[in-house]
Amino acid sequence: FGLIMFFFYLCDYKKVFPILHKEYSRDTFLFLMFLLFSVGCFFTLRPTTDTILGRVISSLIFYIKSCRDQTEEWKGWMQVMFVWYHYFAAGEWYNWIRIYIACYVWMTGFGNFSFFWVKKDFSLWRMLKMLFRLNFLVIFVCFVTKNEYILYYICAMHTYWFFSVYLFMRVLSSWNQDRIKMAVKFGAYIVCNALMFEIPGAVSTVFRPLWFIFQYHDGKHDIMHEWEFRLGLDHWACLVGMLCAYNYPHFEAFMKWIEDNSTTAQEMYRKMAIRLGMVAAAILSLIVWYFTILTKDKYSYNAIHPYTSFIPILSYIVLRNSFPILRKYHVHLFAWLGKITLETYLCQLHIYLQSNAKDLLLFIPESRLLNFSLSTIIYLIASYFLFLITNNFSSFLIPKDVKLVLRYAAIGVAIFGSSVSFAIIL
Repeated sequence: FGLIMFFFYLCDYKKVFPILHKEYSRDTFLFLMFLLFSVGCFFTLRPTTDTILGRVISSLIFYIKSCRDQTEEWKGWMQVMFVWYHYFAAGEWYNWIRIYIACYVWMTGFGNFSFFWVKKDFSLWRMLKMLFRLNFLVIFVCFVTKNEYILYYICAMHTYWFFSVYLFMRVLSSWNQDRIKMAVKFGAYIVCNALMFEIPGAVSTVFRPLWFIFQYHDGKHDIMHEWEFRLGLDHWACLVGMLCAYNYPHFEAFMKWIEDNSTTAQEMYRKMAIRLGMVAAAILSLIVWYFTILTKDKYSYNAIHPYTSFIPILSYIVLRNSFPILRKYHVHLFAWLGKITLETYLCQLHIYLQSNAKDLLLFIPESRLLNFSLSTIIYLIASYFLFLITNNFSSFLIPKDVKLVLRYAAIGVAIFGSSVSFAIIL
């Protein structure tokens, strides 16, 4: 861990390696994407170990379990697009990147709601595990590179949305099994969310007491502007994910009915018509959304993005799961990348890119593609090892024994504090 952090320090703080200015080539970008997707689909296609409709019923409560392989695959290919968007300066893909980030926020709402609804585990241990996963690495990166936390807004944003789901499920948790009471809770959540994000300046006002965490100095705006902007872009995506998780048993039962063997030819044709109708509706929605919304300029699109991002998200889910053959397999290459999205997000800014993603690291002069290849190998190796190290640290530092957690926390704070003090003195 220390060696990788030292590499961060050398690359993006001391800048011991020369930089390479970005040059966008649509042909190169699309060719590499085509090549990667082709290799992934033809050589790393694997049977899916989980089924999207995998379910456990206990006391009439559905255990909603999204297909792990499929969601990791989803995260993986989106992360490739996100990182290469920065690497190749593919500005024309900006609106698509906004959708991918909304998908991640949707997954935060869906996944955490599902967990708390089924497991009913609101323990301090569960909360600390999630906070550690989201923030352990970024805190060290901030100190090593002397960057502000909001530069890595993805970590801050997912932390906020995790807390919003946690509080939603934790407060009046006895209501979680009553549909009418849950409707009241959802209504309260919608009102609070609207007050927070639909009133200009509300986010800045609420979070200003924590300015030392959420500040960002760009020399152009108020220090809370970046946080308000980033958090507000996807302020309804988490709610959509929660609603999808809550209503998933009905969708599950509906899909099971469609895929059960029909007793008559008439019933079989009816089910096929319904399935094809769902696919057609999803495709039509995507086409209309693409030509009327996605093609807008960056600023016009951002204004309507929070209210329209659910269209491609839900359409993708329907299309990806419309037929059993599509659910039977997943692209393992993307599923593997999906497991290390947090690490690849953080590493890209320091050992893949330079100067806040404005330039590239140069290892091999006069050969952009060879330099890209070597940079990618180093970047992925570092990301994967940081993923393993973070998980090992999490298991060791946050055991289920609360006394051990407090002891390790005290020791960690002491070591970290003394290290920072020593660094400041030097």
